[in-house]
Amino acid sequence: MIFATVLVFLLWIHPLVILSLNNGLALTPPMGWSTWNVFHCDYNETDIMGIADTMVASGMLSAGYKYLNIDDCWEASSRDPVSGMLKYNETRFPHGMLALADYIHSKGLLFGMYTSSGEWTCQNYPGSWQHEYLDAALFASWKVDFVKLDCCHQDNVKDRATAFTRWSQALMSQNRSILYSCDSDELILNENNQEFPFQWAPNYCNMARIWWDISDRWESTMNIIDHVANIYYASQPGYWNDLDILTVGLDRQTLIEYTSQFSLWALISSPLIAGNDIRKMSKEVANILTNREVIAVNQDKLRRSANMIHRALDGSYEVWAKPIYHENMSQIHTVNNSPRFTPLPFHAVVLLNRRDMVSNITLEFNDLFDHRLNPHPPTPTWTASIRDLWLHQDLGQFIETWTATDVPGHGIRMITVLLVNATNHLYVS
Repeated sequence: MIFATVLVFLLWIHPLVILSLNNGLALTPPMGWSTWNVFHCDYNETDIMGIADTMVASGMLSAGYKYLNIDDCWEASSRDPVSGMLKYNETRFPHGMLALADYIHSKGLLFGMYTSSGEWTCQNYPGSWQHEYLDAALFASWKVDFVKLDCCHQDNVKDRATAFTRWSQALMSQNRSILYSCDSDELILNENNQEFPFQWAPNYCNMARIWWDISDRWESTMNIIDHVANIYYASQPGYWNDLDILTVGLDRQTLIEYTSQFSLWALISSPLIAGNDIRKMSKEVANILTNREVIAVNQDKLRRSANMIHRALDGSYEVWAKPIYHENMSQIHTVNNSPRFTPLPFHAVVLLNRRDMVSNITLEFNDLFDHRLNPHPPTPTWTASIRDLWLHQDLGQFIETWTATDVPGHGIRMITVLLVNATNHLYVS
């Protein structure tokens, strides 16, 4: 009986129990910045050192963005003919990767690098195929802290899948803790059984892409959101579903749309990897990327991911939520004082307006606090305290529902909801 009770409780907490990579890293979603959107292939060590300086001066580091990741194109055109080792482009990096790593570390940042599992990278530089352990050792000698593995130029689907696991083993064998990012979107193919990274990647990766590459369009953001619903159970300390690099600040969307993207990424516990030009970002963009209250939801110590808990029948709006940590976890009892399941009292919520026009969106507290595994008629009347994380304001206490009014088209309201009372003769709060 005790075992059955514990099992039901575990299933309520996580409907599917999935183990994560146990390398002591990514206990909360990784945060950082990547070169790709700004530089593509046109960068050198001076550019990277300048970005490191800016990450400190702009407040990005103090907000939590600690990984500085260089993407493709750092490589020389061929491996060393004698040792078989990867070489860096000596024109672009005259002082070498170890010196660059030392500079980045001196700023309090961590150093990330890119490679691909195929014979060539996406930009046709030498890849790591059949050199995984050699390349992992090289990265460790360069004091690399983060490795992103792409899988371009690898036509055999089985090879793509096994390369991710082999790289995981290679990194684990090093005398250095290296976070492992699996850029697994190329595995999302209808022709194979590896198309759902969230089902296999937690055992091998610290983060893994769950859909195709993002672009700086609202439709792309929504497409990714549509594919992350109902896979929240995979994210946990050590592994996080990766929604892809943030497009906030790339200037093809509105500030409202960027605020929505950042809020959703944070709530869903995606890694927050910025990709805008932080050397010249506007104050408005900086305010989005460094909102401490929103980042705190992403980095919350309860370490849970969010799911969509309600959607309008016409698809015009959605409500996404996740429980977050609170010191005073409420205790609820039956009339004979035997413990029942305790509703988690504190949630972060995003109310998303998918329409092009202003809308009102209502949150029903019952969707947050009344789980279905242990129904308890009659349902209590929930009283909750609301805080707006973008206005940075406490909005007061509300009974049973709260309505976000005048949510702009493609906009959100992001709030925390704290249960303060459940009135019912079966319950005490």
